[in-house]
Amino acid sequence: MNRLLGKFAIVTGGSSGIGAACAAALAAEGAAVLATGRRLPPGPAARPQLGVVAHAHLDVTDEAEVQARFAEMAEVDIVVCSAGTGTFAPVANASVAQIREMLDVHVTGTFLCAREALRRMMPRRRGHIVAICSHVAHRAFTDCAGYTAAKAGQLGLIRVLAEEARPYDIRVTALLPGATDTPIWDERPGFDRAKMMRPEDVAGFLLSIVARPGISVEEVTLTPPAGAL
Repeated sequence: MNRLLGKFAIVTGGSSGIGAACAAALAAEGAAVLATGRRLPPGPAARPQLGVVAHAHLDVTDEAEVQARFAEMAEVDIVVCSAGTGTFAPVANASVAQIREMLDVHVTGTFLCAREALRRMMPRRRGHIVAICSHVAHRAFTDCAGYTAAKAGQLGLIRVLAEEARPYDIRVTALLPGATDTPIWDERPGFDRAKMMRPEDVAGFLLSIVARPGISVEEVTLTPPAGAL
């Protein structure tokens, strides 16, 4: 299928996990996709081709680099903010540096990318911005204070963005996945990853929304059948 043929997309956090799965899913539908990530090598991005995923370095907390990356794209139809980081500890043992890093990536990083996307979409009066948030914004888990604060802040930002983008016919979606089998779990033993969603599950749901321009899904929670793990 080619439901996104002719569309140009940027996916942050696109080197692994949900971001990489979203980039692949968008390209499979015909979009030209630039997948970015902090672990990718620096340098100018190759102009993505339809149906292909190109890769480029991007630190979403670096305002100048975000502006430069978006400037490399002649136009942007879809932006998926999937860059993320997570460290987990009880509040009594949590590190201020780790809390600040999570807030910077999830809140500041989403803000910078969404702002650049919005500035380019408003004159064209079309586009779709998706943030990969988390169900922790609505549910408390132990050892998860910093990550929860960052994701709750990200969700609040996206809710306001949706209101400001609506008059320009720009769609904004907050996807709130539950447990998904990504590298964030590599240092958290004791969880049954076989019960988790796969990144491709989340990407497939995202695609079903993005490829339907006649509807706007502004906030939706996805969980594995087992619920919260």
